[in-house]
Amino acid sequence: MSGPQRDEPPEAPDRPPRVPQRRRALLAAAAALALGGGVALAVVLVQGGEQPTPAPRPPAPAPNRRVSVPKRNPVQSPPWGFTGSGWQDVCYGPVATPGASRAPRVPDGRPCRPGSTRITGSTQIALTARAGADTDRIEALWSSIEPLAPSDAAARGVPRFNWAPVVSRYRTMIRDGIRPVVVAFGAPEWARAPGWNRHGGCEGCSFPPAPEHIGEWRTFLRSLIAHLPRMSALEVWNEPNFRIFFAPQADPGLYARLLEAADEAAGESGFHGPILTGGLSPASPARGKMPPSRFLSRVYEIAGKGSFDGIGAHPYPAGPPWTAGMTANLQQLRRVSERFNDGSKPLWITEVGIGGTKSGSGHFDVSLDRQGPVLARMYRAAQGMNVRSFLIYTLSDLGGSPSRFATYGVMTPALRPKPAYCYLAQHVGHMRACPVPRLAPAP
Repeated sequence: MSGPQRDEPPEAPDRPPRVPQRRRALLAAAAALALGGGVALAVVLVQGGEQPTPAPRPPAPAPNRRVSVPKRNPVQSPPWGFTGSGWQDVCYGPVATPGASRAPRVPDGRPCRPGSTRITGSTQIALTARAGADTDRIEALWSSIEPLAPSDAAARGVPRFNWAPVVSRYRTMIRDGIRPVVVAFGAPEWARAPGWNRHGGCEGCSFPPAPEHIGEWRTFLRSLIAHLPRMSALEVWNEPNFRIFFAPQADPGLYARLLEAADEAAGESGFHGPILTGGLSPASPARGKMPPSRFLSRVYEIAGKGSFDGIGAHPYPAGPPWTAGMTANLQQLRRVSERFNDGSKPLWITEVGIGGTKSGSGHFDVSLDRQGPVLARMYRAAQGMNVRSFLIYTLSDLGGSPSRFATYGVMTPALRPKPAYCYLAQHVGHMRACPVPRLAPAP
C-alpha cells in the first residue's frame, strides 16, 4: 500500500452488554434481590457445551502496493460501502468458452488460469476504502468454515474450524478503516436435514441446519464472534425468505430458532453489537419466495422483538422510479415493525443496487452516466429513514454472467472505474478516488 495506513477505529460498544431474551427475566429478578438487600450481586450465566477456542492468528495481510487508501475518511451517516462474493480474489483474463466469466472468483491458494491477472481481495477492499467506504459486508459461510462434523474433524486430527480466509479479509478491512457487517449462513452438508440432496432438489442453494444441529450453529457463531470481534453487526443469514438461500423452502419458524440461537451466542460471548435479521429479498413473483412483510411478521410472532436489534433489508427496486421503489420496499418492513410496537428499530440495508450499461436498455439498468447519481439519490433517501447501513451490490461487474446482477458493479470486471465509482466517491464518500491505477491489462 503506497499511501499511509488509516487509523483503526475505536472499539466502542454499540449498546449495553447483551443478555439473551429468555434469560432477561432471571437477571431482572437477581438485580431486584441485590438492590433489596443492599448487596452487589454478580450473576454469571454460562451456556453449557463446547466453548470455541480461537485458532492461531493467521499472518496479517500484506499491504497493497498498487491501490493507496486515505489515512482517514469522513464519517458517513449511515455508513456506506459494498457487498459482494466474500471478497475472494478475481482472476481476470480472456476466455475461450462463450458465456464464461472473464473474472471468476477463486479461493486462496488456487492458481489463476494461464494468461489472466490475479486481483486480490485485499486490493478490492482497498478500492472501497479509497472511495470513502466505512463499512463493507463480508460472508462467513458455515459450510466452508466447518466442512466436517465435529466428530469427523476430531477423528482426522484436523481443526474444527478454518477461519483463516475470512479473518484475513476482516483484518484487511479493519486496517483500512472499515468495520464490516458479517453475514453468517449456509449449513454444511453434515448439518442439513436428511434428503437435502434428493434428485430434482435445489441445486446450488444454501440450506439451513436441521433442528437437531442448531446447537452446532450456536457454537459456530460463538467462534465467529471470537474471531471477528470488531464487526459492526452480525447478520443472521442471507435472504431467508427465498428458497435459494433457505432451501428447500422459506421457513420462518426454523429461521426464528436460528435467530434466537444467535441472540444466545452473542450473550454467551459478551458481544455488544447488533444482531440483524437476514437481509430480506424484496417482494416479487419469483417462485419459492415468501413476501418479506409476511416473513418478518412471522419472525416477530415466533422469536419476539427482543431477539434481534435491527432489520436487514435488500430493497432492490424493480424498475423506475428507482428511489421511490427502494423506499417503498423499506416502508413495507417499517410498517411491520410498527405493528409489533417496535417502530424505532433501525433498518440495515445490506444489499441494494441497480445496473449500469452503455445503453441502459436492460430492465434493471440505467446508462453508465446515470448509475452513480441514482445510487447517490437512493443513499440520500435512506438518510431520513432510520437506516444504519447502505451496502451497494456490488463493487465490480461479474464479467460474462447471465445474472440480472451482472452489471450492478460500479467497476468493470477488470476493476476499472465505471463513472458510478468516481461519482459515489465524490458525492457520498467525499473523496477524490479517480483515477485508479490499472490493475489488469485490456482484454
